[in-house]
Amino acid sequence: MREVPLMEEKLREAATEAAKGSFFLISGNIMSAAILALNSMILARLLGPASYGLYSLSISLLPLLVGFSDIGITSFLIRTIALMRNDEKVKEYASFGLIVALSISISLSIIGILISDLYSSYILRRPDLCIYVKLSALAVPFAIVANSAASILLGLGMAKRSSTIPVLQSVSKLIISTSLVIAGFSVLGAISGHLIGYSAAGVFGLLLIRRYVSRRASGSLSSLLGYGIPIYLSSIIAILANQYSVMLLSSSSDFEIGNYYAALSLSSALGMISSPIATSLLPAFSTVLNEGVERMFKLSVKYSSILMVPLATSVMIFSPDIVRILFGGRYSLSPLYLSMLSINYFLVSFGSLSINPFLSSLGKTWKILILTVSNVLFFIPSSSILMRIFGIAGLIAAQILSGVFSLSLGLLIIRSFNASIDLRGSASIYISSLIPAVPISIIGIFIPSPIRIILLPIYLLLYVSLLPLISLKEGDLDLLKEMASRMGILKGVADLILSYEERIMGMRRR
Repeated sequence: MREVPLMEEKLREAATEAAKGSFFLISGNIMSAAILALNSMILARLLGPASYGLYSLSISLLPLLVGFSDIGITSFLIRTIALMRNDEKVKEYASFGLIVALSISISLSIIGILISDLYSSYILRRPDLCIYVKLSALAVPFAIVANSAASILLGLGMAKRSSTIPVLQSVSKLIISTSLVIAGFSVLGAISGHLIGYSAAGVFGLLLIRRYVSRRASGSLSSLLGYGIPIYLSSIIAILANQYSVMLLSSSSDFEIGNYYAALSLSSALGMISSPIATSLLPAFSTVLNEGVERMFKLSVKYSSILMVPLATSVMIFSPDIVRILFGGRYSLSPLYLSMLSINYFLVSFGSLSINPFLSSLGKTWKILILTVSNVLFFIPSSSILMRIFGIAGLIAAQILSGVFSLSLGLLIIRSFNASIDLRGSASIYISSLIPAVPISIIGIFIPSPIRIILLPIYLLLYVSLLPLISLKEGDLDLLKEMASRMGILKGVADLILSYEERIMGMRRR
């Protein structure tokens, strides 16, 4: 009889940790992105178009080297450390993962330096940039150490500390690069600031984890590779699929492509929220593998949907206004593209954010590779056909359909692990999100764009009011209150919203 309350307590703790982790990671992502955007604007003004273009080309090899360096080690560290938090050897496993990551990144940094001549001459077609490409390649080990340190902290349940690493990197880059450019070092100064930003993040990450690593390292390289290689291959396949999309886009007009990338940049704001949620779910699932991880999966789908579905609906309703405010009136196709791109986030209610972390926590990363391959195999022919008929709208439709296809396969796979989604709960969240969208859209017809954006708070208020009437139960409110208690500066706002919903729920019971 005592096992049920204990299981419930662990599930509540895991759900609360996931919510807290998501909040801090989202906050860190937003702050870091804002600072990097400011840095880009300042550098663009200080350097001018020509020099800023050279700077951008010079650092183009770095993301590729960093991507090839991470053979799934970050996910391995998060899962392993979350599983072994109370084990005496957790420090040795953290050290093992860090050493492997550092060894691979140093090797790829050296490769980057060695191929910089060829890369500058034949890829960039600017041999003079060779020294700059070499300088940027030096950042690879620091970037990987920073990522590994962030993963170790996340596995330990220290999302707040983990989120400070990218923020420090962006702040350091902003200060150093702008200072050096102002001092007259031009492109060299900007690239040096880029390198120093990563170096500062790497050193800071090591300082944060110094108490959680050991001089001794223990672990199985075969286990790491067995877990990480499928994730690594999935990433490579996703990169290749993206390049295929770029190739298809090249057949469109410059006007259509510009509209697409404008919409894509705006939809990335939703990604900045959804991605940290998925990341924080991996340690949460890993801590309850033997205490009801299947139920935790359902909770993760429900609570991530409560946030993501209304946000996606809001973007769809107000896409013309968002585009006009941020890009002006010339991007006439972007509202359609943005609305279509937002549809991907409706799949959250069917587990699109939760399936991969769930499978990762179980160590079934080969299943993730299968889902990635199935997505791409569906996307390649469908995108080719639909784009010929509908243009870029067809390409986005193919992305949505391939996501639905791989998600359907994912739901079949997780059934073998006794996990499933609550279809009734997902439907109720859709209803709570879409009902207020109808009157808001009708009223919006009579309000010119972009002034219509003033209706956004009204839509969100209506959604929050409908949630306790349609989607939430008393137990949900109790758990949401517990989650809100760990949300730092947003605790007051969350408490206010939940108190309001509690009153509405009380009225429903009368």
